[in-house]
Amino acid sequence: MQRVYREIIFGILVLSVVCCGAQACFAQDEQPAAATLQSATPAEPVAQPAAVEPPAEGMSLLALVKKGGVVGYLIILLSFIALALVIDYSISIRRSKLAPPRDMIVLKKLIQERKLDELKKLDQERTSFLSKVVIAGLNEVELGYQAMIKAMEDTSEALNARIARKIEHLNVIGNISPMMGLLGTVIGMLRCFNEISRVSGAIEPKQLAGGIFEALITTCMGLIVAIPALYFYALFRNRVDEFTGEAALAAEDLVASFKQKNNGE
Repeated sequence: MQRVYREIIFGILVLSVVCCGAQACFAQDEQPAAATLQSATPAEPVAQPAAVEPPAEGMSLLALVKKGGVVGYLIILLSFIALALVIDYSISIRRSKLAPPRDMIVLKKLIQERKLDELKKLDQERTSFLSKVVIAGLNEVELGYQAMIKAMEDTSEALNARIARKIEHLNVIGNISPMMGLLGTVIGMLRCFNEISRVSGAIEPKQLAGGIFEALITTCMGLIVAIPALYFYALFRNRVDEFTGEAALAAEDLVASFKQKNNGE
């Protein structure tokens, strides 16, 4: 459990670093307003204070999300889905779930007592990874030890692939989020340049920068969602390989007595 907590805490730190970086990028700089005040010519002492705008305050998170538009809301939805998946996988993909100690004790006892019929009657949908692999091997007991090992290996690979497909959703979210952010940026840029084409005369750089700022928000939002999602995907992928490998080795140890029996024959 300590290892799981460390992994989750590290993932939260990764997300915090990304969010802090994004907040720093979105922070409004108050220095230009003061610089404008100091650089004003003394020839206009009365008009000088009126020309100075009040310092712009930093945007809130809700304001940034609103500027992202529909695409921004879809990225937020993906972030909630990714969070739910991370919580689900943190609970289900554990050593105690794939190879419970209680199952080890029960399987070892039934195999020693050669009560194989009781093992085969277990509900396959409710048994653990370890139990399914052992039962698959016991179904081939009449064909010999090598046939049992082959059936266990095939079952282990199939179950491993099933779990890998399950956590693939995080990988999909990690790859889709930046693309959705880029889509929102392209839409925002198109809208920005469309507005510019309608304006007659010179375009102020401030207007152009404001439109580009709003367009780039969705790209930043997509990256904020993608980076933690890809991190947790890699984390759970490694855990699946490790825990299923340990469960497969434990299953072979449980049926090792059949190897000795075949050698004695």
